[in-house]
Amino acid sequence: MMHLFKVYSTWIGYELRPLFIIKQLGFTTLAHIILLMVKLRCYWTKFVKGVSMDLTSLLESVTIDYPSSTEIIISGIQFHSSKVRKGDLFVAIRGLKVDGHNYILEAIKAGAVAIVGEENLNNLSVPYYRVSNARKALALLASEFYENPSRRHMMIGITGTNGKTTTAHLLRYILESAGISCSLIGTVSHYINGMEIPSTQTTPDALQLQQLLYQSQDQVVIMEVSSHGIDQDRIHGIEYDLALFTNLSHDHLNYHKTLEDYFQTKARLFTQMKRNGVAIITSRCNWGKRLIDQLLTKKSSVKTFGDSDRDQIELIVVKSESPLKVEIREGDKHYIVSTSLEGIYNFWNVAAAWLTARQIGIKAAIIQNALQSFPGVPGRYEVYSHPNGAQFIIDYAHTPDGFFQFLRTLHARKPSRVIHIFGFRGNGDPTKRHVMLEISAAWSDRIILTQDDLNDVEPESILEQLHGFANDFEGKHCMVIEDRTKAIEYVWEQVGKGDLVAITGKGIETYDQYFALPCKSDRDTIQYLLNKETR
Repeated sequence: MMHLFKVYSTWIGYELRPLFIIKQLGFTTLAHIILLMVKLRCYWTKFVKGVSMDLTSLLESVTIDYPSSTEIIISGIQFHSSKVRKGDLFVAIRGLKVDGHNYILEAIKAGAVAIVGEENLNNLSVPYYRVSNARKALALLASEFYENPSRRHMMIGITGTNGKTTTAHLLRYILESAGISCSLIGTVSHYINGMEIPSTQTTPDALQLQQLLYQSQDQVVIMEVSSHGIDQDRIHGIEYDLALFTNLSHDHLNYHKTLEDYFQTKARLFTQMKRNGVAIITSRCNWGKRLIDQLLTKKSSVKTFGDSDRDQIELIVVKSESPLKVEIREGDKHYIVSTSLEGIYNFWNVAAAWLTARQIGIKAAIIQNALQSFPGVPGRYEVYSHPNGAQFIIDYAHTPDGFFQFLRTLHARKPSRVIHIFGFRGNGDPTKRHVMLEISAAWSDRIILTQDDLNDVEPESILEQLHGFANDFEGKHCMVIEDRTKAIEYVWEQVGKGDLVAITGKGIETYDQYFALPCKSDRDTIQYLLNKETR
């Protein structure tokens, strides 16, 4: 099925061959003009002209108790009362902290012409429609309102504790190298029609997600799918052609409570595959093996990658230093693959992307060339050189397994010292913190604990815990520097040639508070210090 993959771009009712063909014929400027026209058309349709729909038709997509029939045309959907405009449908959702039902009157005052919610309510000045699950209703209503946009694309969903972002970026790069236009919805940024859109969540809320899918004129959409996104029904109603499982390890237990619940939530993605959809799963972890067995019992189509000859893709490490080199066995064929990515853990991201691309029908030679030229992922193993020869490496690692894989990679380079700067997010999973410190202590020569995002937690509370950890690990020269930018500056002034400094937890994310140095991110802080050196 996938090997027959062939998609055309659609614009004002006409079919256009993919723009890469035009480029290959030498008409690069023409291709850019056509792409610009497509983007302008998208902008006009979605943001200027607007979309409207008969509410009765829209409500056919959900199971609902109807009030007396009233003909209403809605101009939009919102679940934040502060964003409601005249003519909108307001969906009242119970959040973790705020209940949307408490804001119904505010939404009506702002111009909402109808309300959807879960409570039994009477005597509202606008029609009220009761549903059993408002989150699922929002997802279905948004999909219907935006013309079920996921059905126009090949949909690829990627879930797992670690590796989602790198695998998604690898796959997008491979597909675009093969001439297939590709949107990406994920942690670092969203990429739609070649444009980068800032991301605030790995998986956007259901409304924004459907808006992005509607906006996309790309042939394929790759989605990083978080456990929160699944559990909160943000992806409800979307069916996937391909669903990937990278791994599962300790994370988000403040939300899921147990690893079992965390796993079962991840597994729900694979209940949303199209009838001829394919699951692509690692066989290297017990959770992956369990998911494979679970799906095979249901006679789902499953392809696996791992280090066994029973896998569709078997990986054999040839060279673990950069550039990484690996042998991929695919049936009776063997391919040597090189990539500039650092760390053995990235082999498995490469394997997942390779197997997915092959399922779509991409030739092995195209994948090999793409992997060799892959530029990397922003905020993942980003290296900055100190003038004295030390290196500072920014990475998003924020889980026990992420720490282990990342720090082990640094240790394998045989540096003079590994110095590790990190903190813990307020309202994050407290059960993983001591474990992460133990891993850092095992693979680092020095630990600097500092602030990460507060997330509405008082800084004094976090600092008290950091000082407690510093006392526990004082044998590893563990110290606390409250201000994150000053912590980085302190280490910058202490390092020497051959030292490796790991700054983990945020990647390219911006700070959510003000620090002493005029910097907005770890990247900015390093650049600020570099600029000081050259003045």
